[in-house]
Amino acid sequence: MRRAHTLPELVIVLVLIALVAAIAIPPLGETLTRWKMRAAVADLVNALVLAREAALVRGVTAVFAVDAARGEVTVTCAGDTIARRAIAALHGVTLAATGDSVRYAPDGLATGVSNTTLTVARGMRVDSVVVSRLGRVRWNQQ
Repeated sequence: MRRAHTLPELVIVLVLIALVAAIAIPPLGETLTRWKMRAAVADLVNALVLAREAALVRGVTAVFAVDAARGEVTVTCAGDTIARRAIAALHGVTLAATGDSVRYAPDGLATGVSNTTLTVARGMRVDSVVVSRLGRVRWNQQ
């Protein structure tokens, strides 16, 4: 009656496990990056929507402010801070922006001269969120 496995059998099993891990781990890393990027972009879009909705509901100007150096966004309305999100710290991404803020008028339209582009990067992946002069939000996914 046999009670144990031989050394060659154990080595073969360990080699097979190592091969499966070597094949599976890189796609899992890419999936994690994609999830982190989507979560970061969702946080940005949600903050922009919150700013617009606050302007509409309160009937005053609301501001979506970007601090790219700290990787944070803040939504303020009539001097009150409604939301603050540390995008970089929460999702392990870097944040860049072509402008430091987006202002929403009481009618819900963004005010300003040009579009604002927010760029989110993690590793080799880069996604962007573009806010038009009228306040339309568009996500450009890589």
